[in-house]
Amino acid sequence: MLEQLLAFVEQEMLISTTQILTISLSFQEHMTKGLSGLASSLKMFPSYLGAPSGGETGTFLAFDFGGSNVRAALVDLKGEGNYLEFYRQSRPLANPETGYDYRDEAVTAAELFDFLAGIIQEVLNKAPVRPTHCSLLTGPLPLGFAFSFPYRQQRIGEGVLLHWDKEVKTSGVAGKDVGCLLNDALSRCGLDQDVKPTAIINDTVATYLTAAYGDPGIEIASIIGTGHNSCYLEPRVPNFESPILINTESGNFSAAPTTFYDLILDQQSENPGEQLFEKKLSGKYLGELLRIIVLDFSQRGVLKLMLPPRWHTPYDVNGKDLALILTEKADLDLNSSIRSGSEGLILQRIAHLLTKRSARLAAASFIGIVQHLDPYFENPHTIAVDGSLYEKMPGYAQEIRAALNDGLGTKSDLIKVRLSSGSSLTGAAIAAALVSLNANNSTRVPQR
Repeated sequence: MLEQLLAFVEQEMLISTTQILTISLSFQEHMTKGLSGLASSLKMFPSYLGAPSGGETGTFLAFDFGGSNVRAALVDLKGEGNYLEFYRQSRPLANPETGYDYRDEAVTAAELFDFLAGIIQEVLNKAPVRPTHCSLLTGPLPLGFAFSFPYRQQRIGEGVLLHWDKEVKTSGVAGKDVGCLLNDALSRCGLDQDVKPTAIINDTVATYLTAAYGDPGIEIASIIGTGHNSCYLEPRVPNFESPILINTESGNFSAAPTTFYDLILDQQSENPGEQLFEKKLSGKYLGELLRIIVLDFSQRGVLKLMLPPRWHTPYDVNGKDLALILTEKADLDLNSSIRSGSEGLILQRIAHLLTKRSARLAAASFIGIVQHLDPYFENPHTIAVDGSLYEKMPGYAQEIRAALNDGLGTKSDLIKVRLSSGSSLTGAAIAAALVSLNANNSTRVPQR
């Protein structure tokens, strides 16, 4: 019975070569629809920024708000792909020791953004003199704002929050322009003459900008970590005169095979029916899928494990646990005899199936983007990837390469995938530099 169930899971999780090509074609079709303003699971948001030349120079303020910690720094862009972060400050949104939690629904927008402005103030206070950000400009220091929550944008300095996620529930922000909210907070603390938010980007675009600043060959950037998303440089965007970075919101892609266990996870999630691709491949959900599968095996009586409480608690098993299982170092509150026996091998087998499927799904989406850019695969393409899953999960990068080889054969040699672990702060600073140099920030397009 156990082997039969394992065989069922293996078949469910299998992404064959044919499926890689089918998924990539569907991904490309969803891209085309999204770019045309038609209904699509890929939102295809324009970022209002093009690629950096690598020659942008000057010192800029950068702010990163995308998770449990918020960070600010001055970033010195030196040109030729070189940069340096300094006077960096980082603060958690919640601190149990002091009792504050700016994620709480009882906290107002003004309270949250005053807290954020205070971090920027700390950075400026540490600078011995006011930095010269660009010899061509005078006035307030431009600030790039990496904001990694769902937002609507009609110009580079605007970001209207659609809804919070990542456990943030602060009231009075949804439906508001976070650029204006930050600017108002800077004004309240007397910094409006010194700092001006000029660019709002998400973390995937920040990854692209940081990587492309040092490598002009970068066309695509992706984050494969706790979450997942990809962006790319689109050469032809309606109402734009030059190539523009497009945020695909690929985590929401809906046309990938769905298993019995995917359905359970989605139905039990906070956002059923949304982010279906991310739920199949990102670090936040791989551990939960493992937990659901192991719990199902246990309840069916085919896996003889005394599961401790964490295995009955959603999301208490995470992507890090999968990595430990794959390297045979996991504790997971299971005794050593289980970890070293047949049960441990079963856990390892399931973890491998999940991570392999994740990598093959990501690779299929990459093929879809490349095929959109280069239908006959005639030119070389470089993809920059950031994120803990790609960087730290044993064998993950190799599985992506294997999937590209399976899907494209000898043509896969044209696609280079490389790690880009540069900071979102650097990407935000590069965005501020591009806006300050009047790059792709003057065109408005109709709201989608």
